Amino acid sequence: MALLAAVVLGASYWMGAYLAVYGRTGINFYLLLALVGGSVGGLLAVWSNAATQVQAWGSDLYGKTVLGWQRIDLANLTSAAIAAVRGNKFVVLGDGQGRVMFSEKKLGPVSDSVRRGLSEAAQRSRFAVPTDLAKLLGLPVQPGARRLGKSGNLTRVFTVLGLIAVGLITGAAVVS
Repeated sequence: MALLAAVVLGASYWMGAYLAVYGRTGINFYLLLALVGGSVGGLLAVWSNAATQVQAWGSDLYGKTVLGWQRIDLANLTSAAIAAVRGNKFVVLGDGQGRVMFSEKKLGPVSDSVRRGLSEAAQRSRFAVPTDLAKLLGLPVQPGARRLGKSGNLTRVFTVLGLIAVGLITGAAVVS
């Protein structure tokens, strides 16, 4: 993760230096833009823990992410949210050990396990199930629950944008 953050920072630095010297001209500008875009995409893919496949086995939920299979314990959920990314909704579930994010379209085969885990967490007052997620799974809406919950994605996006801005500004300042 730190390596990908360093790549984003380095590519942004290089692009800032290039912009200060040459401006937005030449094929190298577009290659640098592709390098920054690719490194940002890789960092966000690793950071989001977005699963392409999900499976439930007992009280465990497994999600296949870029880094391999991730496991969360549905019996010990500590957070739940639903995030909207480019018109698609993603369910974000976490326990004390990690989190997994997956598309609501992949919820079908694991919906009973997820519903049971969220219901138990709500009964034990660990957290309030977000209203959109409760409606999606047919759970009762709790008073005082947020609509989407806290997925943590906004903090990650601002961190990546900050890395890009620091790299661009530093690169331009060093060359000038």
